[in-house]
Amino acid sequence: MIGIRKTSLTTSAMYDTSSSQLISTLMSIRGGEAKFELEATLDSKYINSAIGYFNNLRVPAAVLMSIVMKEMYQLQSSPSSSMRKWDKEHKVDKSKRWRTLRYTYLLLMILSFCLEVHTIFVATQVLTQLATAQSVVPHEIDLGDKDTVGGLFKMRPTKEVHQSMIEFLIKNFEFEYSTVRLHFVTGLLSFTVAQALRVRYALRKYKELSLSAMCCLLCVATGMLTYTNANTITYGGYLGLLKRQLFLSYEFLTTRIKAGPMSAVTAILACLSLTYAILGMISPEFDYFEVDAEVEEVKSNWWSK
Repeated sequence: MIGIRKTSLTTSAMYDTSSSQLISTLMSIRGGEAKFELEATLDSKYINSAIGYFNNLRVPAAVLMSIVMKEMYQLQSSPSSSMRKWDKEHKVDKSKRWRTLRYTYLLLMILSFCLEVHTIFVATQVLTQLATAQSVVPHEIDLGDKDTVGGLFKMRPTKEVHQSMIEFLIKNFEFEYSTVRLHFVTGLLSFTVAQALRVRYALRKYKELSLSAMCCLLCVATGMLTYTNANTITYGGYLGLLKRQLFLSYEFLTTRIKAGPMSAVTAILACLSLTYAILGMISPEFDYFEVDAEVEEVKSNWWSK
């Protein structure tokens, strides 16, 4: 029995040794193809994870966009009859601060809507680019510097193995990754701040309650921003993400100006949006709807006489 066991152990050891030698021989004959297959498998895994990441961002962005679209013009309608008398008694109807609050709410909601729409658009487009990146080009193929495998800033075949999905995205889809992250978070923050202004206006008759609700919503907004800065994966916080995305956007537009006029038009419209927003904040010229109604009523009475 002991002899049989020794024979079986010896045979097993010889089999393991021959198997490892055979694998080494095959790898040397195939030129390290097994290592490439491992890298290709990892990249495919990261591509599938990236598809899930962008899909998961599209859903909450679409939900938030629908809410914003529904509630965008709530503070632009006439107040209820019960509040109209109180507004006149406390001069809310002609207060410049309250008018500024109402129109700031509208601008924040418009900003949130635009950012979430752009998040959905970029996330949808990058899914197509990730689908084209599913086919991995072997490293043995000699590609030139201009040869690419998909992606906005183009995915290039490389022998480097990515350590995580985020590293894979930054190397190949950094513009899309930074854009959807920044726009989704900024749109959510704009929406939260807008709701804080809305609750202050809706409960203006009860000062302490309105201030309490407004501070609660602002606390949520600052808490989200604090968490983003403390647990950011890349770019060192919200400001770092903002700077990087603005730089990538500038690079994206400037490199495509010769391809057509739309890049220049986009840059001009963005500058005009910022310019008019700053001018409006410096010297706001708001007309309250009841003032216009009273003027029209006086004019109609005068003409009737």
